[in-house]
Amino acid sequence: MYLCEKPSQGKDIAAVLGAKTRGDGCLRGPGVAVTWGIGHLLETAAPDAYGDHLKNWSLDTLPILPAQWKVIVKPKTASQFWVVRPRIGAHGVSGVDTLLSGAFIGADAGSAEV
Repeated sequence: MYLCEKPSQGKDIAAVLGAKTRGDGCLRGPGVAVTWGIGHLLETAAPDAYGDHLKNWSLDTLPILPAQWKVIVKPKTASQFWVVRPRIGAHGVSGVDTLLSGAFIGADAGSAEV
């Protein structure tokens, strides 16, 4: 499974790998599948997700540093997120970008179902 940042990149990589069969939000070939995000599929939760006291935050409440960050599925790209999510297991991921970098997204063939 290859997870690309955007559809055009996915189509280019799929062509090189021989993945020509269209699936639900992906392209498949012999022993390989290529899918893509559409920009970022997830985003950080708004401050009020960490408590009602942050609904009307001010500069005095910064920085907001929760013990665990929350992410939410972006409504605009939710349909593609639900195509990607079941196909990738956390143990099969070989490289990801952060919400800030956008540099590289990839995954090794693993136990995720293609």
